Amino acid sequence: MAKYIFLIRPPGQVDLPALKSQILDKLAPRLLQLNPEKLKVDLTEPKRPRLTVLPLKKNHLAMISVWDGRADRAQQWQSEMASLGWPVAGYQVTESTPKAYSKDWKDREASPGIVMLTLMKKNPSLSHEQFMHEWFEHHTPKIALKVHPLWNYVRNVVDSVAVEGSHPVRYFGGPLKMIPNMIKVGLHANKFLQLSAVENYLLTEYHIRS
Repeated sequence: MAKYIFLIRPPGQVDLPALKSQILDKLAPRLLQLNPEKLKVDLTEPKRPRLTVLPLKKNHLAMISVWDGRADRAQQWQSEMASLGWPVAGYQVTESTPKAYSKDWKDREASPGIVMLTLMKKNPSLSHEQFMHEWFEHHTPKIALKVHPLWNYVRNVVDSVAVEGSHPVRYFGGPLKMIPNMIKVGLHANKFLQLSAVENYLLTEYHIRS
């Protein structure tokens, strides 16, 4: 099964109600007509905290995840995403889930909690193999799953670009451990990521079809 992720970036004048309406009420029904195996929408709905350790992007973003039993429809999905007239980037990805929740809420209801989305690129000094080792074998088990208060952790590795022109592209523990955790995460992130290219967003997740 192919998985695609599309990032839709609305113009600055588009507010949250308009974003939700366009994505959930207009786009999602059109996507369901193509009969994906699964469909998920994440929107920059949560209010950003006044103080934050991680730099959060201020612009709105919609992340559309599509699971398709057919691997030959990337252009068809792209066409639907572009129907809103907003800039779109798209990727075919390989997903892995080191820690997963058990979904017990209805489709189209907002998932409990807040999603932290990090778009990242590898440190250019590392090979692809070195980057994957640092991310999967070190950062995930030894830092992310120990430091961050996660109940769901999903990794998506870009395999190919689904939209021409797309650029191939976690949180700290309780307050008593905040400073050492910040240092621990920061030191390793600097080792395997291109920090100047990292984008962080707070999102609300909606399973449209699970």
